Amino acid sequence: MAVVGSYNTGFLIHVDRLPVKGETVVGHGFRMEHGGKGSNQAIQCARLGCRTSMIARVGGDIFGERAVRKWGEEGVDTRGVVRDEETPTGAGLIMVGPSGANIIAVDLAANLRLSEEDVERSIEVVGEADVVISVFEIKKETALYALRRAGELGAKTVLNPAPASPLKPRELEGITVITPNEVEMMTLAGLSSSDEESLSRAAENYLEAVEHVVVTLGEKGAMIVDDGGVRVVRPPKINAVDTTGAGDAFNGALAAALSWGMNIDEAVRYGCLAGAFLSARIRRGELVESLGHRDELEEFSRRVGYRWGKR
Repeated sequence: MAVVGSYNTGFLIHVDRLPVKGETVVGHGFRMEHGGKGSNQAIQCARLGCRTSMIARVGGDIFGERAVRKWGEEGVDTRGVVRDEETPTGAGLIMVGPSGANIIAVDLAANLRLSEEDVERSIEVVGEADVVISVFEIKKETALYALRRAGELGAKTVLNPAPASPLKPRELEGITVITPNEVEMMTLAGLSSSDEESLSRAAENYLEAVEHVVVTLGEKGAMIVDDGGVRVVRPPKINAVDTTGAGDAFNGALAAALSWGMNIDEAVRYGCLAGAFLSARIRRGELVESLGHRDELEEFSRRVGYRWGKR
């Protein structure tokens, strides 16, 4: 398993109300969090027992050092990680109000300097992977190049096109699975309506290039569109505490399941299980610490009565 993606340090603070322009407010509960879609997905894969490598750029600062140390603790191979001495590590500033409303600013910084040349320098890492996943928190060109190269080397490839921008089907030629959410699917297709019929029609347009389109639907599960038709996989029934990062848990688990040889329907069900586990915040605390380990997901599936295909 290899993830070609992003890392961001999150700086989070809670406030009793969000400030207006020019105002300073007193906050509480400050913490630093590990983040970035690529990093989250890599850690999810590793916690599920997959041999996982990260291909990324972080700064030569203390936050880049902190990222590499965290990956090491999680068992993620960092041979493909570049320490960029000219650009800081990606960062997000998050201010959270009492109702969950928030203000967020993100500087992707070193993430945007991950290049096709970096991918080629790590081609041995890519070639060792049976599944390669990428996201759009790095340059789109780099993500698509990495997946094309991985496909040429025989890997299954997964693109989580977030954040999304319009893409023609031919730009995704040869990718095994794309996993947009509802809004991202419509953005990719340049459409405005997101009812299930519109989503499935939009997804079908991409089947000339990809094998499977998996549209995540939040609490409704995920829609699979491929040569086998259109079907919706329902998730476990839970009381969600916080859905932040559920998409990363879903994508990491789906990629892991594909690497174990599960078919797309089984892999999507496993992804739904991982997303539900995170949303229920079984371990509580920050997002990364709530990503499930394999034994935790198995116990959780028994508890909520959710069946999924096992290896």
